[in-house]
Amino acid sequence: MKRIKKVAAGILLPLALFAGCSKSTTSAQKADGKKILIGYTVPDTSESFLSDLTNSVKKKFDADGINVEIANAAGDSATQISQIENFATAGAKLIIVMAVDPTSVSDAIKRAEKAGSLVLTAGSNPGAYDAIMATDQLEDGKLMAKMATDWINATFPDAPDQSVEVAILESRDTPEASARCDGMATIASQCSKAKVVNTVGGIKKNDQAQAAMENIMQTTPNVKVVLCYNSGGAIGVNEYAMRTGSRVKDPSKFAAFCSDTDPQSLSLLSTSGTNKTIVRGIVKFGSDDLAGDTYNLAKKMVMGEPYNKENPDPLTPITLDNVAKFIQ
Repeated sequence: MKRIKKVAAGILLPLALFAGCSKSTTSAQKADGKKILIGYTVPDTSESFLSDLTNSVKKKFDADGINVEIANAAGDSATQISQIENFATAGAKLIIVMAVDPTSVSDAIKRAEKAGSLVLTAGSNPGAYDAIMATDQLEDGKLMAKMATDWINATFPDAPDQSVEVAILESRDTPEASARCDGMATIASQCSKAKVVNTVGGIKKNDQAQAAMENIMQTTPNVKVVLCYNSGGAIGVNEYAMRTGSRVKDPSKFAAFCSDTDPQSLSLLSTSGTNKTIVRGIVKFGSDDLAGDTYNLAKKMVMGEPYNKENPDPLTPITLDNVAKFIQ
């Protein structure tokens, strides 16, 4: 019976994996015949966007006979540092890092590289990496605000300045997250009709957003637009707005905007034209296939093929007009 060693929260790996893995490996197996290991650590696997992304990448590598272990940092940078170190100790050929706090993982990444692992960072720049898929988070937030501005101008063409009330559901747990929130806040300067009347922090999940909306609509019941840090927040705002007893009396005059796509948020957006839902816009980062982009870059890295070190993510505003092309 193989001995098992715990390497990170929620992850069990065979002790045999601790034999190490050279950066020069060019087949789907190491020299000892064991599968190549890719460690994939993300801030929170309970976020639908991250769950969909990581599992899609894992499924693609499963077909290649390459083992992808997904680690949930649960929003804790110390946990993520341990996960990076443990993946390196386990002989991971590649470690993919979506950092909880990019400033905290730089040294752990350097140690992992010294131990022989390649490191691909995504979503943020920790200052140490072999390759990076980077997103301009400030621009992400600004695009969200621009979509909201366009909707306000179309829905309330005769509204006076600062008459359309806006709430913002933030999450400022990392520098990159704060940059996105700063971009969201530009709604006040982009749209003269808009007035931010309520800002709530720490909202990234459906249930958190529903609870926040209960309070927001109690204190500022005339809110017509909600900018949400991510799709989980927007899904929660939609749940609140469309349920019986909601203070949103006219869904056609109410809207939520967010970043990060997932199947549920895209589905909600696709039905917003009939006001059955109120998710009106989503900012998508990456190409039409972010999981495919991640897989293709990561596979080049583990197979010893040439790859680009810098891989900037494009940003795409998705509205009712173009959502159909993003639904599979």
